[in-house]
Amino acid sequence: MRGAGYIAALAVGAGLLLGGPLQAQDGPKSVWDGVYTEAQAERGLAAYAQHCNACHGGDLAGTGEAKPLAGPEFLSGWNGLSLGELFDRTRTSMPIQAPASLDRAVYADILAYVLKFNGFPAGQAELAQKSEFLAGIRIDAQKPQASAADAFAHDAAVVGAENRPSPYAQLASFFQLLPDRTMGSSSSVGVDSKGHIWIVDRCAANSCAGSKLDPILEFGADGAFIKAFGGGMFNFPHGLFIDRHDHLWMVDNRAAGGKGAQVFEFDQSGKLLRTLGKAGVSAAGPDSFAEPNAVLVAPNGTIFVADGHTGGKDPARIVKFDAKGGFVKAWGVRGAEPGQLEVPHALAMDSKGRLFVADRWNNRISIFDQNGKFLDAWSQFGRPSGVFIDKHDMIYVADSESRAPEGYGHHPGWKRGIRIGNARTGQVTGFIPDGEANPDKQATSGAEGIAADGRGSIYGAQVLEKAVVRYVKRP
Repeated sequence: MRGAGYIAALAVGAGLLLGGPLQAQDGPKSVWDGVYTEAQAERGLAAYAQHCNACHGGDLAGTGEAKPLAGPEFLSGWNGLSLGELFDRTRTSMPIQAPASLDRAVYADILAYVLKFNGFPAGQAELAQKSEFLAGIRIDAQKPQASAADAFAHDAAVVGAENRPSPYAQLASFFQLLPDRTMGSSSSVGVDSKGHIWIVDRCAANSCAGSKLDPILEFGADGAFIKAFGGGMFNFPHGLFIDRHDHLWMVDNRAAGGKGAQVFEFDQSGKLLRTLGKAGVSAAGPDSFAEPNAVLVAPNGTIFVADGHTGGKDPARIVKFDAKGGFVKAWGVRGAEPGQLEVPHALAMDSKGRLFVADRWNNRISIFDQNGKFLDAWSQFGRPSGVFIDKHDMIYVADSESRAPEGYGHHPGWKRGIRIGNARTGQVTGFIPDGEANPDKQATSGAEGIAADGRGSIYGAQVLEKAVVRYVKRP
């Protein structure tokens, strides 16, 4: 599946695979309607490994000149077209050494695997092998608006997850601070490649302004204190991100006293490597931030910063920088319409490179590609303060603010806590309830920052309780 002719053919359609027809159906269908089976996708995985893996890679990201078969580039290129078009394109152009040489059923199986990898759900019927059937199946990069019945069923599934016993147990007093130090409010926690846990607290209070305490704390996997640094550098520590080099990216949310409203990159010794933004300047510019909340560094080094912490006040934007820190673009305007933002509080990225924004005041997660194209909005994870996605595309969302009363945090019918689910499908599979007895009397409680270590533990950074809590999966 390699060669210039093959790549050129795919480039016309933006990517490649997705072909195979389903049995004749009544009415138009979407790839979100379950148009393949799990068994067919399993066969497709084996066929892909034999015929496609050498060019397009095990992660479907493409290698060399081969186009990706998953992610924003692939989905945006085929969005709005039909599976029939993609099936015909694929069958007549690959394998490059012998186009159309595979059985039609093999092309359909490979298509089923690509659909599964891109997060489209399986169903009860297999794709057939005639493009005329596939012509009625539309490729929709984002899920169409659900019907009222679908929405009710989805809400019922979320409520079901909330009403089941928590799959996690809380470990009290896991982190072993030095005797002369107490934990302050925290919205920042992360786990590095060694399994060490990094906590950024607000200097034993809810602010670091005027304090000389070190807010950046390192703990071993056993909870033992290792070291701390960063004293005197921050006003209001907010978001933490640990990149693939184990560098620590830290956000100071507030500008005051000639510092703050900046993003810092540290190595693990505490050496400051670079800063973004202007110290003490609160402004939404290409090289300055108003109220930065979160930072995320993509695997290729591209940097994203979420800016805007006050509801009803500009900005509400995502700022993109290249790997050297050069401004690329910014997107986002205040509002509740699809693609608009209101307090973009946290950031995460899935294996497909989609950017998940905790759109807190809109009670949803807004999903974009890396160029700012709006892809989807998910409300099933509650009012998100924190969001984390692990390497398996499990998503962890901290809701620390949902309240029934009118006013701040108004989100009736939703419980505070940590929702766990699948970042590919959006399904909520687990829930850890907040321990606050009467959350309606508090503006915040429970986890605001969230991280998972990939070994069965979740960490929730809490503002009200001035704590970071470890949750472990029950046997």
